[in-house]
Amino acid sequence: MRALVLGHALDPTANAVAAALMQRGGWQVHRHDIAGLTGAQWEQRLAADGAIVTQVEIGGDDIGACDVVFNRLGSPQVPGFSGWSATDRAYAEAEWLALLLSWLIALGDRVIGAPAGSALCGPPNRAWSWLAAAAAAGLAVHPGGATTSSRQFPPPRGAAERPDLLAVPVATTFAAERAIGHAEVAVAQCVLLLVGDAVFGGIDPGPDVRTACLALAAAQRTPVLAITLAQRAGDPCWRFVAADAVPMVAAGPPLVALVDLMQARAA
Repeated sequence: MRALVLGHALDPTANAVAAALMQRGGWQVHRHDIAGLTGAQWEQRLAADGAIVTQVEIGGDDIGACDVVFNRLGSPQVPGFSGWSATDRAYAEAEWLALLLSWLIALGDRVIGAPAGSALCGPPNRAWSWLAAAAAAGLAVHPGGATTSSRQFPPPRGAAERPDLLAVPVATTFAAERAIGHAEVAVAQCVLLLVGDAVFGGIDPGPDVRTACLALAAAQRTPVLAITLAQRAGDPCWRFVAADAVPMVAAGPPLVALVDLMQARAA
């Protein structure tokens, strides 16, 4: 079987997955980063059925013909155009992003870490979108909010600052008018790592929460997902705080589960 592992050359998860596949045996592993894709030979053509076919060759191999793809690509920066204006570079990066997205989307269910929207790997890291998706999946949500003026609309007394809940930075003249994201202080936190149908973590939040977490991962098409949960004072309920669609999975049972998932996708 052939596997394509995409990610930064120093990405510990991508490197661990590539090494684990080779150690398991029976795998031909292609390991490439964004620079390698930039230097690849790309060809797009219109097939007889009207579909657009993209072929990407590196060293004579069509890497898109692999049985499974583990994708950890980040920002699609365009190297080698230092003399370009900022406008031209932005245009080039937008075109490069569109090409990468179309190629990865066309690979379909072979891709673990599929793009979503304009993000190359998994849903964009937008706190409010994840909170809404978590609630839709049946998870209780940890209380939080944002204010454009901490003077006129102050957060609740004792709230902790949470910058990721401020979706758009707001410039203010006075410190008293500061725009901030905030959340209720958590008395306990745990992080669950989901890999396929397996759930790993140092704390077991209970079957209902585990089921809702798996439902969230399935709804977002992210079979590898880290979810942060928290408890409020006097409340045993584990509530959703945040999610990471590109978590570190570099060793132990989660890595074994990830390689098993790739093998199942390739079968």
